[in-house]
Amino acid sequence: MADLKVLSGLGVGLNSVIGDVFRVLPHATLPPRAKSTNAGAETEALREAIASVAGELATLGHRADGASAEIFEALTYLLEDEELFELAESNISSGWNAASAYAMAVDEFGELLGGDPTFAERVADLQDLSKRVQSKIAGIELLLNLPTSGSLILVGEDFSPADTAQFTEAIKGVITSKGGPTSHTSIICRSRNIPAVVSCAQADELEDGDSVLVDPVGDRVVIGGTLSDATAAIEFVAMSAEPIIAVRSNIGTLADAELAAATKAEGVGLFRTELLYLSERKAPSVEQQTEHYSKVLAAAPTGPIVVRTIDAGSDKPVPFLSMGEEENPALGVRGYRLIVEHRSFIESQLVSLEGARQATGREVWVMAPMISTVQEAADFCELAKSIGKFKVGIMVETPSISAMIGDLKGIVDFVSVGTNDLSQYLFAADRMNPALGALLTPWQPALIRTLARIAADGKAAGISVGVCGESASDPTFAIVLAGLGVTSVSASPSQVNVVAKALSSLNLVEAKAIADLALSATSAEESKASVLAALAG
Repeated sequence: MADLKVLSGLGVGLNSVIGDVFRVLPHATLPPRAKSTNAGAETEALREAIASVAGELATLGHRADGASAEIFEALTYLLEDEELFELAESNISSGWNAASAYAMAVDEFGELLGGDPTFAERVADLQDLSKRVQSKIAGIELLLNLPTSGSLILVGEDFSPADTAQFTEAIKGVITSKGGPTSHTSIICRSRNIPAVVSCAQADELEDGDSVLVDPVGDRVVIGGTLSDATAAIEFVAMSAEPIIAVRSNIGTLADAELAAATKAEGVGLFRTELLYLSERKAPSVEQQTEHYSKVLAAAPTGPIVVRTIDAGSDKPVPFLSMGEEENPALGVRGYRLIVEHRSFIESQLVSLEGARQATGREVWVMAPMISTVQEAADFCELAKSIGKFKVGIMVETPSISAMIGDLKGIVDFVSVGTNDLSQYLFAADRMNPALGALLTPWQPALIRTLARIAADGKAAGISVGVCGESASDPTFAIVLAGLGVTSVSASPSQVNVVAKALSSLNLVEAKAIADLALSATSAEESKASVLAALAG
């Protein structure tokens, strides 16, 4: 192994894989920007191209699992944005052809958002959509044309949701030079159990046909490596019939609920309700919402169902909720802050959830996202309990509320930590920025110590503390969470069983000893290495 070249990155998944590099070649060059004198024809060509790309996204979205479906919904909204189309129309009126006009419109949007690192991922999505619309007009095929047999490791700068939806059975692993732990590529690879190493700056050095080991546990790629070189994943052996803390499932769709019901999930720890709204041009009625929620609640696994009220804003715009322009949307009006301008809609959502609760007889807990103060928490709890027979809680995503858990005694029944956003705000690091991926690993000591404080303060106040961020889908980190005093974790459906097995492999005393190792570390590398070594031993 000493002579083998190792490329470092951020690992996604628990299993290693060997395969041959298959580099994704750049697509055909788009035609240069050009003028046209037939504005009517160009406008119609643009409409047809947008409709065609929207149709393709819909097809890919239907094929995708729940983790990907939400992404396709958001992409379709961006594609069909009326302001973007109007801007392109204006460019056509100025004499540009359809493709050029749309490209220029997207560039203008990108310039407006480009100064805000929290929008890096959305700008990339817009540019990918622009490329697809322009290619459709030019007759250029953007399909990946991936082999259907063999054991291939797909290598590229990054992969859009439309790209990942085309992965074949031959794709055994993925390597990207960009992307972070919560990028589209990471989320989809994790949901499909495809080992990946993202943010691997040296990925460009790989050539077609190179045999490589994708070693996500070791956060690396080994050129010429074998499985014997892989960092050993922990083999968990269940020692008890039940995990030491409750393991629930994250869901966003009816399909997710059905998948979760086939696992060992003890209910739902996070029901993302945004999917009902991302493509809606007008607010759905209480009756429509109640029907949708009833189907999901009825299909969900046995146990409490924790529902997050609408988390719109930032990178999840909802067409019928006018939020205006903001210089920094991730720090603006999003989540529960919508209550000021859109109180009636949040109330209708709670009324619908109560109707679904009564119709199905399920135990429903509701929580509000993006809570920053004790007063906000109190206001939401008063509202929710005036409408339905729920347990009521909040998401802990901001450093401000994480420091005030003890003051929530007697106000909330539970809290659920969203580690993705909490990390983003704790480290002032956009979770979609590939250059900042190292700051967003859950193994960062500052995050672990923050989680320990939240758990301890919650216990002292009689408030149950759950974690529903991406970190809870890592069985090793789930053990750390249990040792810190967290009372439940919620993982993606694909990870529920392995997380439950890990949490059945030891007792709480042992988990606390493991967590103490992570708490004493001063770097993410030390934290992860010490925990892995202890579990392996």
